[in-house]
Amino acid sequence: MLKIDPGSAESAALARQFKAAPFGPYSADLQKMLQLLRWGYSRGRTIIVCTEPYKEWHLGRMGPVRGMKVEIDPSQKFTDYGAAVWACFKARFEEVTGQSCPVQ
Repeated sequence: MLKIDPGSAESAALARQFKAAPFGPYSADLQKMLQLLRWGYSRGRTIIVCTEPYKEWHLGRMGPVRGMKVEIDPSQKFTDYGAAVWACFKARFEEVTGQSCPVQ
């Protein structure tokens, strides 16, 4: 998988697989998808920001230039790290493909 096809059944199946087990283990195809979502151009991408250790997380956005402040979205607060990881996955899926994640 060199590119994510947001409308394909394969992408939807991989998103369901990630949602079911956000911390792994991952199939080979899901690992390839995660590499595209995680390690592509990262400036301006959505990240998870821990605001209270082991208790509270928010989604944030990296600045377009290294060294800029991270913009934290105060409207999305998570008390479950797995839920934050899933929200970050969906946000990055949309950033990379330009379309919403097929799994909600």
